[in-house]
Amino acid sequence: MNPKSEFKYLFLIIIVFIAACIETDIYLPAFPDMMQWFSASESEIQGLLTWNFVGICISGPFYGPLSDSWGRKKPLLVALGVFLAGSLLTLIAQDLNQMLWGRILQGIGSGGCFTLGTAIIFDTFQKERAIDALNKLNTAIPLVMAGAPMLGGYLNYSFGFRSNFMAIGVFVLISLVICLTMLGETLPKEKRVPLNMRKILKDFKLGLCCLPFWQLTLATSVIFGGYIAFLSGISVLFVTEFGMSKMVFPFIQGAVLGGWVVGSLTIKRSMKKWGIPKVKRAGVVLCVIGTALLVLITLIAPRNPYLITSGMVLYAFGANYVFCLYFPEGMEILPDIKGVTASLMTSVRLLIAASVVAITSSMYNATIYPVTAMIVATVVVLLPTLIYYEKKRPAHTTPIVTDHITH
Repeated sequence: MNPKSEFKYLFLIIIVFIAACIETDIYLPAFPDMMQWFSASESEIQGLLTWNFVGICISGPFYGPLSDSWGRKKPLLVALGVFLAGSLLTLIAQDLNQMLWGRILQGIGSGGCFTLGTAIIFDTFQKERAIDALNKLNTAIPLVMAGAPMLGGYLNYSFGFRSNFMAIGVFVLISLVICLTMLGETLPKEKRVPLNMRKILKDFKLGLCCLPFWQLTLATSVIFGGYIAFLSGISVLFVTEFGMSKMVFPFIQGAVLGGWVVGSLTIKRSMKKWGIPKVKRAGVVLCVIGTALLVLITLIAPRNPYLITSGMVLYAFGANYVFCLYFPEGMEILPDIKGVTASLMTSVRLLIAASVVAITSSMYNATIYPVTAMIVATVVVLLPTLIYYEKKRPAHTTPIVTDHITH
């Protein structure tokens, strides 16, 4: 594929991912206002995030097999259509149950964006180029995500919480129109497989029984879960309990996302300078140091939101290194069923994140302690999982990444 075509598809994937990514971050600054408007508790309002992830988990396993049989474009357009319908429902919802249904539909739609967008990358780019494309994607998307809370905070402060969901709907509509008119089919007919339930179950069984695949899925999932649990937990805590201004909070949220962005901007140079194994270790170490700092600050200054956030900035930095290196390895462990593996990785990651958020919100006691405890739990799971994986790592996974770096 020539550079012009690569740029086109990378641009299209970024467009597809934008709406799916900001639908989590843009409305978090509005949580306190939504609690008041819907007369809801903290745990009930966080259900908007949890049930959104449930929607993604429900839909994820279907998009992969369907796209392996029908191609990527048609299922993606359907996903964006459902996403748009959910966005419209959140705009007119008059009670929390209606809003929850809107968030579930948004999740079902955005699940297709994540799953099919990832599959399109690995369809369009060769193995080494796919990793490079993911690195570029992981640089561009966090920049958008870092701006999302600022935009969400401004919209909420100026126009009310509905404006956040209006913004999501506008981005989804733009994505739908662009994909309808510009996106070509990336999975050739000769590479498609008939929609055979026995074959689908066999492929899922292959993925479910592959220990290395699950080790990497678990590692990247708990990292994401810890990150989301922190952002959702502080959205109410910092504003309602600590008295932080609703205009200041989005910058706190953006600082955590900024840690991820710095990781994206430095990972390629770090890999060239120190090599893959050292950068992997550096990512894990940064997660551990960030968690340790969070624990220390929780003990000595549990009501200082700025110091608390500093620990999570390091955690996010390290999480980027872990995610950007281990996620492509997970996709390449079972290269012949990428639609299925993309579905599994997406669904499990969001299921774990939803569970982590739900557990954290159920422990809410107007302090930072439950959030900190959950971050510690993610690191406790991460360390032995990756240590065991590296000891037993499949031999074919390393050269793919190494060749990319040497070039």
